[in-house]
Amino acid sequence: MSESSNTQPWNKQRVQQLVTTNDKAAVRALLVIYHNQTPSEQAEGATVEDNGLGFTGADAEILTSFAKFYERTGFLTEKQLGILRSRIIKYWRQLLAAAEAKGRPVVYN
Repeated sequence: MSESSNTQPWNKQRVQQLVTTNDKAAVRALLVIYHNQTPSEQAEGATVEDNGLGFTGADAEILTSFAKFYERTGFLTEKQLGILRSRIIKYWRQLLAAAEAKGRPVVYN
């Protein structure tokens, strides 16, 4: 999420717009969701627990691989970024929770 001085609350639309238009924000969102995965889910690249956190079963393998690639290299390819942008928007609730945990104003809608 952006370190904005803007006090406008974060909401679904604002988060989704940011992660689809800002590569840095998309990667930060990827890492937030990746770190919501349990250690076993991170290791396996799969969703093991139904806890409402981390990646969905459909995204776990590919997005875990992107997060690990980014942590190793410090970048994602254009192809990876395109895939990430289209998939990361569904995690807006977890991203709002992360913003709220940092004390940022949030509206769940």
